[in-house]
Order: sequence, then structure tokens, then C-alpha cells
Amino acid sequence: MTTYSHPDRCPTLRSVPRRRGGFTIVEVLLVVAVIAILIALLIPVATTVRDNAMRNKTRGQLAQYATAYEAFRADRGHYPSMGTAGAEFNLRGNNTVFVETLTGRGLDGNPATNAYALRANPDRERYYTFSAAEFAPAGDPHRGEIVDAFGNPNIVVVTDRRGDGVVRGADFQILPADRRPDTLMGGVFFYAANPGENPEWEWILTWE
Repeated sequence: MTTYSHPDRCPTLRSVPRRRGGFTIVEVLLVVAVIAILIALLIPVATTVRDNAMRNKTRGQLAQYATAYEAFRADRGHYPSMGTAGAEFNLRGNNTVFVETLTGRGLDGNPATNAYALRANPDRERYYTFSAAEFAPAGDPHRGEIVDAFGNPNIVVVTDRRGDGVVRGADFQILPADRRPDTLMGGVFFYAANPGENPEWEWILTWE
């Protein structure tokens, strides 16, 4: 039987080299670089998805307003004029008449008192129910105004003023000439305008 007087001479007792734990600086930098590349690729995708969702939300919001206008016309035989002589009307700064005409109530829930609204809707019939999400929140520069999903208060409605079921390019005043359609078959159209070309807002034309 072979004996060993020193543990280093025994194969079973020799220390086995151990792999050093942790990552090398090169490995860490490689991981960081890969994560940075993935983030750079995903941010534009996430932004596009978010913007598409906001556009679709705005289109849905404007479609509901158009439905309320059609309900008003079906009931009264004409679209609400909102006190304007032209065919186009910007909601910005005109929340009161818009809300009271379509709901018969003020922003505070009390019966409508606006003269134009009462002229258009003297019976205070309700054609639409607004939610708090449709108004700019506290702290927003446009607090209390109706805004689209991008926070844009420039929501415009254009209606058929001739009674022939057609809206023409000449009926637009706010929409730039190069964006105006020749004709639109229908009586009422809403769109989100961006006259100041604010980079946070978008032109959303519901007929495109």
C-alpha cells in the first residue's frame, strides 16, 4: 500500500484550480453595448406604437362628435351652427357653446345658459355625454378645454352649409389649401388642426 507523507503528493488532496467568479470588464462593456443597441432599436418602435394609438383614439373621439352632430340634424333638420356664419368652427376657446349645444347642460352640469346654445338647442336635449378625459387636466396650459389625445385643443368641425350632402374645399378656412379635399361626400367632418405646426400635435384628418 502506497502512503504519502505530504498532501501535495496525493492526487486526491491536491488543490484544484478554481475559476474566478464575476465578469471581466470586457464582458460588462459588451453587455452594456448590446442593451444600448436594443434600446435604440426599440424606442422608435414604441414611439410609433404610442403615436398610432393616440391617432386612433383621436379618430374615435372625433367620430363620436360627428355622430352627435348627425343625431342633432336627424332631430332638428339641420346641423348646429354654434353661432358662426361659416361652415367651419374651431372648438378652441368655444367649449361652452359646443358643450351646451350638444348636451343642454353647462360644463358644471347645470342647465345651459349660453345664448347661441339655447338658440340652437332651446329644449336642452342631450345629444352627447362628455367625459373628463376629453378635457385638458389641471396644470395643462389648455386646462378645461376639449383636447384630442395629443393634448391639442384645435379641434375643428366643418359642415354642409348648402344642404346637398357635400362639403367642398371652399368650406375650409383653417385647413391649409394643400390639405383641402376637392369634395367630401357627407354632411359633417371633424379634424384635429395644427395651424402652428406644434411638433407635439398632429394634423388628423378623419377622411384620410
